[in-house]
Amino acid sequence: MNKSLEKTKEQIIRLKKKNPAYKEILNFYENVLGEQINAESNVSIIPQKIREDVNKLQIKEGFPLLNKEDFTLDIPSSVMLFESLCQIGKNATAKMNENMQKIEQAVTDGRVHLDELLIRYFDKAYLDKIVDELKIDEVVLRFLIHVSILPSIHANVEKLKDQVDLKNWLRGYCPICGSFPKMSELKGEGQRYFLCAFCDFTWLGERLKCPFCENKDHEKLHYFYAEGQETYRVDLCNNCKQYIKTVDSRKLDYEPDLNLEDVVTIHL
Repeated sequence: MNKSLEKTKEQIIRLKKKNPAYKEILNFYENVLGEQINAESNVSIIPQKIREDVNKLQIKEGFPLLNKEDFTLDIPSSVMLFESLCQIGKNATAKMNENMQKIEQAVTDGRVHLDELLIRYFDKAYLDKIVDELKIDEVVLRFLIHVSILPSIHANVEKLKDQVDLKNWLRGYCPICGSFPKMSELKGEGQRYFLCAFCDFTWLGERLKCPFCENKDHEKLHYFYAEGQETYRVDLCNNCKQYIKTVDSRKLDYEPDLNLEDVVTIHL
């Protein structure tokens, strides 16, 4: 078994025992992750080359290395993963099954072409049209597409990450793709790390600053946590009215997978 998958499965078992209410969604996530990791071993991409002078200017001016639309995708591999995810989805919940059936029928009828669907992920008008015509849930469709192209995105990140000057970044958005984070983690001596909502890259940021609006006014920065769950908290910014979930891994006896921790903190 892939070491990464084996480690994640161990964490899933631990989290199921700790959070039995999330057993169903963790089972679904485990199946999705297994297909995703298998797909990553078959991905073949040639990422965009970034000239050294351009890279230095980007870092100096605070620009990410790429726009999300510029990631190179292995479409055949992504299509295969999409099809596998549809099978998993049909056995998840009634709602997922209904959406999967509609998507598969549209593909069979030729109304939807999966390669085009994946390539046009950022074409909102196109996706809105698909959602409207098929009468499916937009969140489900976007989830399927994003998870399907994620192995390609990870491959891009792996080849580009050494070009990031992490010591001098310290911004609230991802240095690779410019997306905002979906989770943060406190570790070590209180350093705060962010997990990108799009490409899963992690980077060091400022602890006492809102990642969304860069507010540093401590009187406008707050957090709360559920009683008995002090490991997890929600950081709030009164300036921009946004929030981010944070895991204090110093209070855990294991190294957390932030994507998993995101799943079991939906209630926050």
